[in-house]
Amino acid sequence: MTAAAPRMLSVADGPLVAATFGLDAGARLTGPVARGQLGQIWRLDADGTSWAVKEWFASPDAAAVEAHQGFAEAAQGAGVFTPRSRLSVWGTVVADVQGTAVRLLEWVDLAPRTRLLDPAEVGLTLARLHLAGTPTSERIINWFSTGMGDQAWHETHRRIIEAGAPFADALETLLPDLIAVESVIEPHERPQVCHRDLWADNVLASADGRVCVIDFENVGPADPSQELAMVLFEFGDDDPERARELHAAYVDARGPGRVGRRGHFTMLVAQQAHIASYACARWIGESDPRERDRLEAWFRETPEDPVTLARIDRILAAIE
Repeated sequence: MTAAAPRMLSVADGPLVAATFGLDAGARLTGPVARGQLGQIWRLDADGTSWAVKEWFASPDAAAVEAHQGFAEAAQGAGVFTPRSRLSVWGTVVADVQGTAVRLLEWVDLAPRTRLLDPAEVGLTLARLHLAGTPTSERIINWFSTGMGDQAWHETHRRIIEAGAPFADALETLLPDLIAVESVIEPHERPQVCHRDLWADNVLASADGRVCVIDFENVGPADPSQELAMVLFEFGDDDPERARELHAAYVDARGPGRVGRRGHFTMLVAQQAHIASYACARWIGESDPRERDRLEAWFRETPEDPVTLARIDRILAAIE
């Protein structure tokens, strides 16, 4: 999925990035202005226009990124607001800039992350995303379909205790809920192409108040009902009225998913399990104190806002 760590951009690369995408070579690169778990964003100003430059911390699967672009374009056609990509001079979405894989997207001024976006607008946006997706028989990887299991969770806990992790107690407290909630897991019933990364980091308000969807790089097969359940958790924010409003807007917009049982929360539960366990494993193997601090903060997002059977049942009660 990934290769060795690539060379990273510097501000001096502005003209090269611009030329690679057919822009004025006198362009100015600033940043990074934002970062995620897999990459970071720079700002490129060229030809009187601003662009977002995405680079990855590990070389991406360029063929997959190219393939995912089709879904992003279909979503735009369905009415989803998302930044448009600019193709390189070779007609590709991803291009190499002296050993760094980058892509260029139109710049959109976005508000800070919040789970309290207008729930009706989020529901409408999700329905449009799902209407843009097509059925697929592609295999659904474990990250979106399986949990860790009792034994693996206890082994993870043992390892972080031995490593002296400051969040070992938090995991111990949460362990019964992490194990219990995995009882909901069931197969994805009607897989289609979905975004699969619709956390509040990637669904943001634009400066003019529209809901903007970014980061289509985890696109792949999923049951739309399971993605709807995930969005109900994230943007319902444990508020029954928000969940009802989001769900109603989604249904009114002819979104194909339906949430009616615990099993529909499989993808949400699976992602919680893999994110939390991955953060633990990365922390154990990391020696840089700053990176350890970042990984600890990433892990602590789970005990601060856990997916539990009780929370799943509250959502189901709200939308029945």
